Amino acid sequence: MLIGDRGREDGARRAAGRPRERARSIGMDERRATALERSGERWLAWLRRELAGRPPGAALPGLWDLLEAWFSSDDFHASGLAAAMAGTTGNGGDATRAVIAAHRQGLRQLLEDLAKADGASDPAGLADQLHLLVEGAVVGALIDRHPAVTRHARELTQIALAGGNG
Repeated sequence: MLIGDRGREDGARRAAGRPRERARSIGMDERRATALERSGERWLAWLRRELAGRPPGAALPGLWDLLEAWFSSDDFHASGLAAAMAGTTGNGGDATRAVIAAHRQGLRQLLEDLAKADGASDPAGLADQLHLLVEGAVVGALIDRHPAVTRHARELTQIALAGGNG
């Protein structure tokens, strides 16, 4: 081996190991994505089930009650879904990002359904506003450990409803 060849040899060895590392990383991302997908489906189903059949005007306040209860639970602080929603787990790979994007769309649709059930004049617009509030509340509750952040979100929801989205 000539002087200076050692670096090339080490670089070639590292490059040869990368496909295995990449495959392991992809497999890990797919497992993480599957777990997040299941968790997100269970969470959205729980919200829908708990809010189903509420009288008009009660679905959105009920949402904030449920979120405050979730934020106060031990499950919330151990939740990979909450961490992914808050963006505290890093970007993840393509599979994880796709699952998070699908979860966000599912949440937004749930919020639009709630806005319709509560008689909002612009359910899509209100759902967009509520989506930001829910995600902000998740971040505040997870990072600041402040489950009562939902009270502020409830007030903002009432303002949005009174301001023409209701």
